[in-house]
Amino acid sequence: MFRPVIIDPVLFQVTLVVIGLLAISIWQKLKTTSGIVIAVYAIYMISFVSANTKLKTSQPIRLATHKYNNSNQSFKLDTSQPLKAVDINKIVKTDMVKDEKIDNDISKVKTNEISKKINISQPATKYTTTSSSDIPFKVLKMKTGTSVINRSIVDENSTFTTDIDRVYFLSGVQNKNESKILFHKWYHKGRLKSKIKMESKKSYNWRSWSYITVNSKKAGDWQVVIEDQNGMRYDSLSFVINDYNI
Repeated sequence: MFRPVIIDPVLFQVTLVVIGLLAISIWQKLKTTSGIVIAVYAIYMISFVSANTKLKTSQPIRLATHKYNNSNQSFKLDTSQPLKAVDINKIVKTDMVKDEKIDNDISKVKTNEISKKINISQPATKYTTTSSSDIPFKVLKMKTGTSVINRSIVDENSTFTTDIDRVYFLSGVQNKNESKILFHKWYHKGRLKSKIKMESKKSYNWRSWSYITVNSKKAGDWQVVIEDQNGMRYDSLSFVINDYNI
């Protein structure tokens, strides 16, 4: 009966706490407190021992069991009649023929069910198309304006005057590969005037921008080309700067 008292770790910890409280009460000469501690611990011990005694005398729960009758029956060999020799090859062949018939019937049923759902009399024509989502790198947008705020173009236009300070070119590209080096190449009247190098990292919409300073000498037709370091041109955008002072 006292074995759970010794083994149980919770009871051991409670006993240590009670001993500590009792020692403090005696040291402080608190007789009433010492009596209360002893009484509470005694009640706890009585309830603990009674609970363990009930658990020990209680019967375990039994699981329901089912009995199964053995359906195998014993057969006796009839020795009254002589045994006849049987050709094993014939048995194997007949079994194989039966299996082949069953397989053929199953295959016919499957093909009939499929033919009802899908018209297999006509060969299907295959079309190979490449969607835009399969392209690893492509230009999504190109815009020109007078400024860029929060990665968006301001005062988008294709015609400007020399009264403004700058013309900005913003490009958005989709890059599914690793980091890629791009160039914004600015052409004025067919001549390369500026080549801005920038890095396009892996992104679904990587935005980059560059600009030129506007003056009267910059009037005329302009074109900005997006090109990589291998000379591959992806797209371009044209705009015009007019000089009203002429």
